[in-house]
Amino acid sequence: MSAPDAPRIPGFLRALAARASTGDAELIDLGTPVPAAWSPRRGAVLLLIAGDTLDGARIVVEERGHGLRSQPGQFSLPGGGVEQADADDAAAALREAEEEVGLDPEEVHVIGSFAPIPMPWREYEVRPVLAWSPHVPDLHAAQPREVERVVWAPLIGPGSLSDPAVRRTALLDGRDVGTAYDLPEDAFVWGFTAYLLEAVLRHVVEVPGPQGPRTEIPPLRRMEGSTRPRGPHPGGS
Repeated sequence: MSAPDAPRIPGFLRALAARASTGDAELIDLGTPVPAAWSPRRGAVLLLIAGDTLDGARIVVEERGHGLRSQPGQFSLPGGGVEQADADDAAAALREAEEEVGLDPEEVHVIGSFAPIPMPWREYEVRPVLAWSPHVPDLHAAQPREVERVVWAPLIGPGSLSDPAVRRTALLDGRDVGTAYDLPEDAFVWGFTAYLLEAVLRHVVEVPGPQGPRTEIPPLRRMEGSTRPRGPHPGGS
């Protein structure tokens, strides 16, 4: 799907869109050493921002199914592994979003993507794909086993990602694992997803300096499946 003409992209998104359109801009650096001999699986996640103005802009996240083998009950972005039939990483992210949350690909404009992010502890490299819709698509848990619910997180305003009242420093058994968001309706977002949301936010609005109170990750958001992240990275979906 082609990207919209530059004038159609809302002003609040243009700085982020300009970086995504290069295809090799680094969104985040996890600082995790990559093994010398490494053949990762490819994955893609969808950074879908909806709204014509910053006041109404929001980004979608999904609560993962509580019976999943990996990161049950945690919040993630729509996405998954790139399959052979996918034309590219953007096509993979859109396909996964359609399967997981019922997204109609025709409702969104793919702006571009960022450089793949190595995740050695999961033997993956994940490419974030930026997409925009002028309106909020009607999404739902299309695969109830994989997705418990869909949450639209506002970028600004009360209860938003930039609201100091919801920002946290997440603790995993007392260990600092970075920024988290304690969003309304029991949506505690941490780990890899929070890293991505924070990076997006920093290109859109002025992010508050202090990350908020140190808070242990709620048990529901750290349930153990049969697989879990390994290595030095703090984990999270």
